[in-house]
Parts: sequence; structure tokens; C-alpha cells
Amino acid sequence: MELGRWISKYPSDSLQAVIMFDEADIYLPAIRKPPTKGPMEDLLKRARSGGLGIILATQSPGDLDYKCKENILSWFLGRIKEPTALAKLKPMFSNSSMDIGKQLSALTTGQFYIVKKGTPQKIKGYLNTIPLIQLSESEILTIAKN
Repeated sequence: MELGRWISKYPSDSLQAVIMFDEADIYLPAIRKPPTKGPMEDLLKRARSGGLGIILATQSPGDLDYKCKENILSWFLGRIKEPTALAKLKPMFSNSSMDIGKQLSALTTGQFYIVKKGTPQKIKGYLNTIPLIQLSESEILTIAKN
């Protein structure tokens, strides 16, 4: 809800910030209505026009509420092997003649499909050249003081 207020207060035609929600299917499930669902649906509808990018990460993309899927413009899909998950994703590939189940289940580490407007394109991700490390809260506070 605070992000919704922020984009109302600071609207922009260009990207100002990006926020990521991990395990997004918990916030936007298809079958129940947790307190997070309404505000997240509103945010998905309004974020782009306010200059806010949203990344929803989940291991179960098929379990997201169908109304939310309409507001997601780009999907990055890695290896998915479960038949039920593949069946739920099949409508996303409406503009493609590829066998989605075969293609997604054959992906290896670092391989993805980006799907925009029902058209998939295979991409390859590479590891960072700078290693990422987790900082403790005290380390963050020390850096912030400097």
C-alpha cells in the first residue's frame, strides 16, 4: 500500500525504481484472498504509469491469480518439469507453435525463455563477474555511517 502511495505522490513517465517480490504466488494466489492480494493487484495495475517496475519471482508461476497475469508484460521462465505447472502456462504461448512442455523441461542452468505478447525467445544468463555476498545488519549500518 505504501508503494501505491509513493507512485501517487511521485508520478513519472520514466522508470524511477524497481521492486522485487520473492515467492509472489503467496501474495497473489489463485485460490484464496490474503490481505496482500488487493493492494498487490492495485499496484500491478498502476505501477508502470507511476514509473515503478515490479519483478514477481516464484517457483510456481501457474499459481498466480489469473487477473494478475493480464498485467504482467514480460515473463522469464526457467526449467519447469511438472505437467500441471506446464499446463497452466500453456496459454501464455498462444502465439507460438513450440511444444512448451518439451522446451521448458529441457532448459539447463542459466537458460530461460522471455515471453512477451505470447512470443517466446530463448536467452542465456551468465554469472556476475563480481561475486555477491550477504552483509550482516551491523555491516550495513557501518557502511551507511560512512
